[in-house]
Amino acid sequence: MVRVAEAPSTFPDAIWPFDSAAQVSTVNTSQFQELFYRPLYYWGLNDKVALDPEVSLGEAPAWSPDGKTVTIRVKPWKWSNGEDVTAQDVLFWINMAKAETSNSGYYTPPNPAIGAKYFPDNVASATASGQTLTLTLDTPVSQTWFTDDELSQITPMPLAWDLTGPGQKGGCANDAFGSDAAMADCAADYAYLSAQSTKGGDFAGSPLWSVVDGPWKLKTYNGTSGAYAIVPNTAYSGPQKPYLDEVDFVPYTSDTTEYADLKAGSGGANAIDVGYLPAEDSPTFNAKNPDAGNPLSGAGYYIPAPTYLDEISYYQINFANPDVGPLFKQPYFTKAVQDTVDQQGIINGIWKGWGYPSTGAVPSLPAGNPLSPKSQSEKATYDPAAAKQLLRGHGWNTDSTPATCTNPGTGPDQCGAGIAAGTKAAFTMNYPSGQAALDTMAADMRSDAAKAGIGITVVSQTQNTIGNEGVACTAAQPAGCQWQALLYGGWVFAPDYYPTGDALFATGAGPNVWSFSDPKLDQLIVKTTTGSDVNDLYAYEDYIAGDQPVIYTPNTLTVSEVTRKLHVDAGDPFQGYEPEYWYYTK
Repeated sequence: MVRVAEAPSTFPDAIWPFDSAAQVSTVNTSQFQELFYRPLYYWGLNDKVALDPEVSLGEAPAWSPDGKTVTIRVKPWKWSNGEDVTAQDVLFWINMAKAETSNSGYYTPPNPAIGAKYFPDNVASATASGQTLTLTLDTPVSQTWFTDDELSQITPMPLAWDLTGPGQKGGCANDAFGSDAAMADCAADYAYLSAQSTKGGDFAGSPLWSVVDGPWKLKTYNGTSGAYAIVPNTAYSGPQKPYLDEVDFVPYTSDTTEYADLKAGSGGANAIDVGYLPAEDSPTFNAKNPDAGNPLSGAGYYIPAPTYLDEISYYQINFANPDVGPLFKQPYFTKAVQDTVDQQGIINGIWKGWGYPSTGAVPSLPAGNPLSPKSQSEKATYDPAAAKQLLRGHGWNTDSTPATCTNPGTGPDQCGAGIAAGTKAAFTMNYPSGQAALDTMAADMRSDAAKAGIGITVVSQTQNTIGNEGVACTAAQPAGCQWQALLYGGWVFAPDYYPTGDALFATGAGPNVWSFSDPKLDQLIVKTTTGSDVNDLYAYEDYIAGDQPVIYTPNTLTVSEVTRKLHVDAGDPFQGYEPEYWYYTK
């Protein structure tokens, strides 16, 4: 058995691999659901920003000459209940995505003004026969984008899940794609399955979630504490069977408590085998020898080479908040806020070198992403004096913090639309609790912003609370209009692996819970999805660099501690777990 420390106040809370916007997180998907339910296409094995064909359930897509029809052969794996994994299981997920667009965390609505259609609205027909799935699109698309960003979202679902209630058979899996019957039947399935997916106390014993096709199955799960244990799925059809007999995930409310358990040593029965160092207890980063200065070397641990996640880090700013949304809609204001974030100073100080700056909408590290020449030369800026001058030049009195709008209006030297005289340059940012380093970082960002006349009130909450709070402002979700800024952690490019903005920054995109919208950016995004010219992606990158849809923060590297007797995999740049590759050494 191996025991793994969970991040403070962070644990999976949704098991069904059809996530709402509030459930979209690597903690739910890459680190939990994919252990049990393999996606159609699997990425990130061996620390590579690449699709892994061996582990994927689907064979390579085959395209018709006109670029509109794609055929996928599903490998003949087995579900743990003895059912075959077939193309019908893939169609089940696609039917659900078509019927439940409002509940799909990765859905981006059509934009008729610019002719934009995304999955599944761009699918004209979908059929399944045995192991073969055939999709016909209404127009040709970029094949790279469609595989890496659209097909990558799909997780085949067993026919055993086609239920509207206990023992009540549904029809979603077998209905014709897009038919009225499918829309009605999938809605009924969704109501049942989504309710079951949040009943944490029932996860492990559920007859639904115990049907798996991945290398692991859930043994226990505590929906209150977040503790859970996984054991091998003996019916797994994939290429790598687990070596270990069990992996237990141990919850913590603070990294201080976790560190105390690590210091107790790796030899006890309840010792942590895979954990992490709090930033304040980490050694200074040494690229050539990450284990140098390891404070737990004597306790039987080593620090492996860090995994560079395929991510951009930022905090979200709510453009739809009635109080501060008008501030965030002013490019000068968000630029001023960004100029007060001392990314390199935070990395060198708080994180002791374990990190690197976020400089744009496409990750600069790890290698493998198409970066424009401009993106390659982008640097993080820190200039509170320039930020203060930006405010002064747009009608703000910065003699005190927060600054006050004294010249309202829409002129080039005025505060901007929707900002009344007397408005304060201030907002509240919620950030995750349980990590002293984040407490310090939040305090530093507040202090540095104050130098420019920007007031930031920082409030700590659990990571799961922030995740549930971060929903879009709509009539159906009025709570999404209330939050102002959330330091939730940024975006790992999974399961939309091609680093364009259709799933993140396009108007109405599911993860775009901060309600950012830019018509010109939408047009540039569409071009990246319809053509194969990398210059289209470069144009998107270069434009969004000056658009400031979020406030970028440092990308930090986890300082892992692993017991010396355990061999772990090379890491996953999409923050996934692959414990089936772990084993004990003599």
